[in-house]
Amino acid sequence: MFVIACIPAFNEEKVIGNLIKKMLSYVDEVVVCDDGSSDQTSKEAEKAGAVVIKHQHNEGKGAALKSLFQYARKNDADIAITIDGDGQFLPEETPKLIKPIQDKNSDIVIGYRFDDESDMPSYRKVGNKMLDKITNLASELPFRDTQSGFRAYSKKALNSINFLTDGFGADSEILIDASKKGLKISEEKVTVIYNTGGKTSTKNPVSHSSDVIGSILELVALKHPLKYLGLPGFILLVIGVIYSVVVISIFNSTRYFSIPSTMLALGSLVIGLMLLLMSVVLFSINRATRRIS
Repeated sequence: MFVIACIPAFNEEKVIGNLIKKMLSYVDEVVVCDDGSSDQTSKEAEKAGAVVIKHQHNEGKGAALKSLFQYARKNDADIAITIDGDGQFLPEETPKLIKPIQDKNSDIVIGYRFDDESDMPSYRKVGNKMLDKITNLASELPFRDTQSGFRAYSKKALNSINFLTDGFGADSEILIDASKKGLKISEEKVTVIYNTGGKTSTKNPVSHSSDVIGSILELVALKHPLKYLGLPGFILLVIGVIYSVVVISIFNSTRYFSIPSTMLALGSLVIGLMLLLMSVVLFSINRATRRIS
């Protein structure tokens, strides 16, 4: 089997060379996507023996993964391993992720980090749990670590997966898309090192979480518009009608307009109608797209 390691990297000149050298002991080739780094990430990666794809500007982790997956498909990889370029994961555990695919038991294997959370910063525990819950709600599968960047993908998965997100939300979108397409997904416990001597995230926790949540909500709303836009819109319309009746009844009895009730009625009617119309349009687009494909 031809196995490629795919590493998205942004300003990782201090650790990328050592990571590549270790990965080359377990895979046939390493390809790095330097996502607009301002340091010597590309130079260090090439020196260590990796193929380098360079983005001129920082486009986001999802954009880097798209370039890496395209390279893996073009070079007919049987298995692609993704591993973050910050040195948090141990290359020595790569065979653990490859084996379920070699045994044809999985199409995607997620490196699960959280059996022992003692070293994990508190804010990351809370943030990851929240993102896991939201992703699982969208994918309807019980993944324990949806944000892990250490994964293995079979050739079938590489050729099947389609994702649009350029930012950190790509990790979640990939799993949602894979689960919808019936790909077999499993998890293997891996070690994670939080104290690597450098920054292990290119974004602050709030920005990272907002990016992921925004991408998931957009994806869910687009794929299930009647459920996530139409139903709330209908409920708001009902509330608007009820408060409109209340406003008219009060006016008929007292010749006085209740401003709070009037504002609530108008706001509910307008927002509800907009959501309903959006849901119908998106539903029609989705059906038309399915027919074409």
